Amino acid sequence: MPRNPITARALAVTTLRQIDQRRGFSNRILAEQLERHPDLERRERGLTTTLVYGVLRHCGRLDALIDAAAARPKNLSARAREIARVAAFELRELQHPPHAAISQALGLATALDPSGALARPIHAILAAIDRDGAAIDARLAAGKPLDVLANRWSIPRWLAGRWLATLGPDVALARARALASPPAVELRVDLSRTTAEEVAAALREADPRAVVEVIADQPQALRVRGGGELVRHPLYERGLFAIQALGAQRAALALAPCPGEHVLDACAGMGTKSLQLAELMRRRGRLVAADASELRLGEHAGLRRRGELDAPGLEFSSVVADLAAPEPQPGVDEATYDAVLLDAPCTGLGNLARHPELRATVQYDDIAACAALQRRLLDRCRARVRPGGRLVYAVCSLEPEEGPLLVRAACDAGLFTREHEETWTPETHHTDGFYLARLRPT
Repeated sequence: MPRNPITARALAVTTLRQIDQRRGFSNRILAEQLERHPDLERRERGLTTTLVYGVLRHCGRLDALIDAAAARPKNLSARAREIARVAAFELRELQHPPHAAISQALGLATALDPSGALARPIHAILAAIDRDGAAIDARLAAGKPLDVLANRWSIPRWLAGRWLATLGPDVALARARALASPPAVELRVDLSRTTAEEVAAALREADPRAVVEVIADQPQALRVRGGGELVRHPLYERGLFAIQALGAQRAALALAPCPGEHVLDACAGMGTKSLQLAELMRRRGRLVAADASELRLGEHAGLRRRGELDAPGLEFSSVVADLAAPEPQPGVDEATYDAVLLDAPCTGLGNLARHPELRATVQYDDIAACAALQRRLLDRCRARVRPGGRLVYAVCSLEPEEGPLLVRAACDAGLFTREHEETWTPETHHTDGFYLARLRPT
């Protein structure tokens, strides 16, 4: 007999359990799960995505709701709690009809335990949240700032305490609220081959429900909501746009590589910024994309095709290298560079809206560990810049030790002159948190 097709809620629960167990990136694990179910309707795929990211963004709040409603919250298994979180998110955030959210959760609970022993407490919890959820949320939002950040806005307590100390309660709460909202998908358009207006028109034509915003002060950027899985769009396949947050786009723009220059993308990852650098260089010059992960660099084959990186005037190479190591790295250190982009590994705490799983996986000690690696990378990459050249240091974190304090210490030590500095915050710019500085080695 054919198996019953999976539902969005069942797939969301499975994906959330995988994210928790593997401690992996939500976007990659969700993509894996969706690929296993290619016949899932677009609406169901969209609902799965909404549920997964929504539960991760609101996990602390959902647990507070469940614990307030449950007779014995500690008796809930991890999977049962996940089922309850998904339904509670539907009830409180999506405002789905109670009978739909609750009945679907009970179906999942019964499939897990046909005896009904699991369905009964889940029904009681969800009925209480349906009845009392607004009052519970009001209590969660009315306590001390630390409790409000942790329980209403799902910010880890250690991070909430840091924000209160460095930002004050008003800005900390504004940041937490901004990071609880689903972010728009932000695109970078290859202006050497098309325009933002042309791409926006094509996206609207492909999906009239898509809301596409052209951004006045960033002619290469678009914001999109409701556009579906944009990696499947023909213009993405042709490399005419890439998916890249606005703040992240600023790093290559601040570096401003010129045609004919020798440029290093020092922590290239999957190559989104490498492609942007090539576009800004008009595909003329030498570009080295280096990363310690061979797996991430494996994505560069598709990047090379989409981005026309085999253009006659461009010498492009991808190199596996540990740029924090003291010894020279083959394929990287045979010459110095006019410009180096160091988008350094970091905690990613500016990305809690787009990568909400970081709320659970990043710990306080990770800030110091990342800052130590960042200092080594900055020191080694300084030696890779030719006299008179420039380096842009960037992180998708707003924690001072990973950004302005680290750069200030390097400048105070006489290693660099700081030419330019930018900070993008969720509460002000409505995008991911991002920091960058353009530096001249001294």
